[in-house]
Amino acid sequence: MEKTSLARFPRLKLQIAPVLTAAFLAISACQAGGEGGEASPSPSPGKWSCDKILGVQAEQAVRRVSGIPDSIKISRSGDPKDAADELVANYDAGTPDSADRLDFCRFYRGSEVVIPAVEVRFSLTRKVEALSKNSIVDEYRMGRSARANDRLGILYFECTSDRFYLGGGATVLVRGESRVNPEPAASGVTAREDNLRIIYESSRAFSDLLDCKSNAGLPASFTMPPEVQGSGTSS
Repeated sequence: MEKTSLARFPRLKLQIAPVLTAAFLAISACQAGGEGGEASPSPSPGKWSCDKILGVQAEQAVRRVSGIPDSIKISRSGDPKDAADELVANYDAGTPDSADRLDFCRFYRGSEVVIPAVEVRFSLTRKVEALSKNSIVDEYRMGRSARANDRLGILYFECTSDRFYLGGGATVLVRGESRVNPEPAASGVTAREDNLRIIYESSRAFSDLLDCKSNAGLPASFTMPPEVQGSGTSS
C-alpha cells in the first residue's frame, strides 16, 4: 500500500499545523502551572480571613479605640476558621475547658506586629459570669449578655449547631472578647459602642463558622443595645 505524504496534500498540512501548535502551547502551560510557574495565580484571601471579617464601620471602630489614624495601614493575623474548628474539636474531645481564649483575629498598628492594638478571642464557657456592684464594665442586652468599657467588648451567645457532638448536635455557650492594647485611645459611650460593634461583628462571623442555628440569637445588624439598668460603671 502506498504511504500518504503531507507533501501531496498541502491544504491538509496547513490545517494540522495550527492544531499541533495549540496542543504544544496547552501542554507547556500545564507544565508551567504544575511546576509553580506564573500560569497558576495564587488564590485570593477567603471570605473568613481577618482581612475581610469586619465591615467598614467595625474597622473604623478598631481605628478609633486603638488610635490608629487612616494614614497608617492595619496589619492582621489569625485564622477564624481554625479557631472555630478548634473549639468544636475541644468540645467533642470532652475537653471544653481547653477551648479558652482561642485567637480569632489580631489587628496591629502598621508593621508593629509585637503587641496587637486590638485582639479578638473566643472561649467555651459553662455560664455567664455574674457582675458585681463594683464591676468595671457596663452590661447590655444582646445575645445572652454583653458587656463593655473603654478597653473591652464582651459578648455571650448560645450556639445550637449540628457540628458539635460528632455531628449529633449540641447547644453550647460561647464567650467572645475584644480587647484594646495597651491603652484605649477613646473613652466613654463612643468607646463602649465601638468595642461592642467589634465583638458583635466578630461573633456573627464566628457563629456562621460554627453553623449556629438562628444566627445564635444575634441581631442581623448592629445597633447600640440598651444598657441593663443598675450595672457597671454607669450606675
